[in-house]
Amino acid sequence: MADVERDRRTAGAMGPVIVHCSAGIGRTGCFIATTIGCRQLQLEGVVDVLSIICQLRADRGGMIQTGEQYEFVHHALSLYEARLSAETGQ
Repeated sequence: MADVERDRRTAGAMGPVIVHCSAGIGRTGCFIATTIGCRQLQLEGVVDVLSIICQLRADRGGMIQTGEQYEFVHHALSLYEARLSAETGQ
């Protein structure tokens, strides 16, 4: 994700990043949910994973297909929150 964000900024891209896996709901959902969650953490200091996934599923049914994918999103956001806290000294 950091690579995608860095490349987007380097290219000066202003539009959205397009993400797709074979079915477009499992791994794609993980990437999108994690990206939205990271942005929430940056802007608000908190993240609501359930509401993110509910919104994704309202937009496209089946996003985040397995328990493992749901756990991945939580774990990735936990690591990102720890990194933000370390960077800000909190």
